[in-house]
Amino acid sequence: MHGTHFRARVVPLALLLAAAAACTPAPYRVAQPAPAPQPAAAEPEPLPAPAPDSVGETFALDRAPVGTVGRELLGSASYDLPVEANQWVEMELSFLVNQRHDVVGRWLERSDRYAAFVQETFAAAGIPRDLHHLAMVESGYQPTARSHAGAVGMWQFMSGTGRGMGLRIDDQVDERMDPVRSTRAAARHLRQLWEDFGHDWALAAAAYNAGGGRISRGLRNYGSNNFWDLAVRGNLAQETRRYVPRLYAVTIIAKDPARFGYSRPAGLVQRFEYDSIQVDLPTPLPVLARTANLPVGQLADLNPHLYRGTVPAYYWLWVPKGIGAGLQQAYQASDFRRRGGFAWYTLRRGEDAEKIALASNLTVAELRELNLSVNVDQLGRGDRIRLYADAARALDGRPVERLASRDDERRGDGDARASESSTRRRTARRAEDGDETPTTRRISRPSSNDDEDASPRRTARRSDDEETSSRRTRSSDDEETSTRSSRRRSSGDEESRSRSTSSGERLAVRHTVEDGETLYGIARRYDVTVAQLREANDLGANAVLQPGQRLRIPRAAARERDENRETSTRRTSSSSRAREHVVKNGETLWSIARSYDTTVAAIRDANDMRADSVLQPGQKLRIPRTSSSSDDR
Repeated sequence: MHGTHFRARVVPLALLLAAAAACTPAPYRVAQPAPAPQPAAAEPEPLPAPAPDSVGETFALDRAPVGTVGRELLGSASYDLPVEANQWVEMELSFLVNQRHDVVGRWLERSDRYAAFVQETFAAAGIPRDLHHLAMVESGYQPTARSHAGAVGMWQFMSGTGRGMGLRIDDQVDERMDPVRSTRAAARHLRQLWEDFGHDWALAAAAYNAGGGRISRGLRNYGSNNFWDLAVRGNLAQETRRYVPRLYAVTIIAKDPARFGYSRPAGLVQRFEYDSIQVDLPTPLPVLARTANLPVGQLADLNPHLYRGTVPAYYWLWVPKGIGAGLQQAYQASDFRRRGGFAWYTLRRGEDAEKIALASNLTVAELRELNLSVNVDQLGRGDRIRLYADAARALDGRPVERLASRDDERRGDGDARASESSTRRRTARRAEDGDETPTTRRISRPSSNDDEDASPRRTARRSDDEETSSRRTRSSDDEETSTRSSRRRSSGDEESRSRSTSSGERLAVRHTVEDGETLYGIARRYDVTVAQLREANDLGANAVLQPGQRLRIPRAAARERDENRETSTRRTSSSSRAREHVVKNGETLWSIARSYDTTVAAIRDANDMRADSVLQPGQKLRIPRTSSSSDDR
């Protein structure tokens, strides 16, 4: 209804067909203008606006369908679905043709693309070809349709039913929107319902809409043995009661659209056809489109079920008919595969898209292809982007402390220069004020052995000597001050390098997230906390890990842990003080360390184990003895 309400003016289909037969020979078409309408019904109660392409409900099936309408409703077409022509079917057909003419026209246009593929799939599954019209009733043949109830795709599967039919539904892929896989699942589902309900396609279709359990309970509770009896006596929802009549009505219309006033498309319809290739690495669609020299939209149109525009690893992708074999070979030999696929890289200070592209041997356009959901022109420090895996490893392998050490060096030089300048200012100020240094005062004081009555020449010579000595002393003091400043600068530089190197070591380990991993599991594996992982990778509280994401792993929680590790290493330097433990099934480093009153870091150091090492049952470990355990012994 598209948000508006109207006064129902349903023209009986029998009158339409009779008028059409009187004017033109068969096949029938809807006559224009139509015969005089029946008196208008009362204004209906306001209804919520239906979704786009929804046919809505403007009448209720409240009485049993009496008898059959006749062969004229079915026309001359042949059916492999047992379509019945009763009053309910006639009412639905009249409603669709008269009041939803444009909506049904769009259904027919979209079905022209998919109908042949769906019919072949259904025939291979042993179910009637005419059941492909079920997709018109469900979604109007829209592969990406969504209902308010949560049903998705051309066949409107709920997530539980879709997974039960073998469809993959996760944060990367929703195969309910895959025209190929969802159609195969619909064929399996319909076949199973047909077998469950005694080979009755009307009951199977009703169960597809309402659920098999509800139809089974209705048949059992009301003693019915067919759909029409259950629809009249049972407690089926109005939607389900109209579902089978609407399926039959749509099938009748689609068999001979011209009879009901629908024209066929003027141009040649591009039918749904496909080849397939398998990718063994997560691959963005633009990379494959460039490899195949195709518009990326052509691949996206065949694969609307890929949420992020990326094909998962070891996944079959649909490609245009006739290019599958060639594209498979081109993909195997592509730069993308040769360089290891893509990996995540976090930008450092001073890096932008142009610098990263240049360092990765990429163009900015190729960088955009790898990062569809990222505005690469606004990248800055801390942003994560996709790069070819070899480029990401090379950039990650650069020393982390490089920028930090330069800053520290500049700060150290500035401090030293400031110290020297301050010393010179103090010395000049003392000289202007006539204030002598302590050394000068010590030298200028007369000795107890000096002759107070010495001659003026000796006094003058002594004054000259004292002045020379004073100058030398000042020079020595300045030199000593400069030396001390230089030492402080060297010490500061060494400390800065040590701090930077320590920081680099703590951030040197990288972990690639695998499917199903969590921050808690990764933190426990590397003996760190979740908070430290979040801080090291700028992850918010609601951040979600993605397979293939690379995380920095802090090697130690704080400087105290490093010191404890060094202490533990010194304690375990002598093999005579180490014990041996044989790993049992299910044991972890943490549980072993606790049982021996030691630390995980000490056991790793004593056995030259990496942070990501995995224990194996039967493995022998050297257990270092702590000082307390040695004293107890």
